[in-house]
Amino acid sequence: MTEKWPETRLGTELYGLNREFLELLRDGAREPHVFGLDAPLRQRLAGFNPAQLDSIARTPCLLASFSVLPPTRSARRVAEPAGPRATPMPAALAEAARLFAASLLAWLWHTAREDRLLAVLCMGPGLNDLDGLAGAPFSELQRAAVTATEHLEARFCRHPRLWPDLLRAASSGDTQLITTTRLSVVQLTLVQRVSLSGTPPATSLRPPTKH
Repeated sequence: MTEKWPETRLGTELYGLNREFLELLRDGAREPHVFGLDAPLRQRLAGFNPAQLDSIARTPCLLASFSVLPPTRSARRVAEPAGPRATPMPAALAEAARLFAASLLAWLWHTAREDRLLAVLCMGPGLNDLDGLAGAPFSELQRAAVTATEHLEARFCRHPRLWPDLLRAASSGDTQLITTTRLSVVQLTLVQRVSLSGTPPATSLRPPTKH
């Protein structure tokens, strides 16, 4: 099923969100701490050509997420410091991130209401906030969008291999490797269970070695 997504409206929407987020990562390549992704990976992305970026963006699940899915029921969680990402962004990057975060939040809200299976694929089965997002009134969503940028990050940014493997596959030009790596991301999404520490399992996305 996932191999046909690029030909559907859903595939187009996911590709568009992923591609726009990759541009945010590239725009923040020289910033010390933005979007949860290590600076060397963002700097490497900045040197990718459009075809390489497209090959990553066509991963059939979201590559952007929120460390805390707004609107959260816990005011304490919203008030918690954002860690290294609290460093102020340049104005142009901050504005672009704000617009993207608001768009992503609205898309996730609609998805959580209309298609729970897709929402699990896009947000992960371990998120306890899925029902809260689906049940939030639009007015609350608008208020949450104001601070959503503080929690915007690369999905699985704490996974030791996901993003390095994606970049390695995209830079290789190997169509089979790219396809295998993209589908491995989907597999990780479906089996993920977020631990109390918030750290996903450290499973490598590299395909098995051929003998």
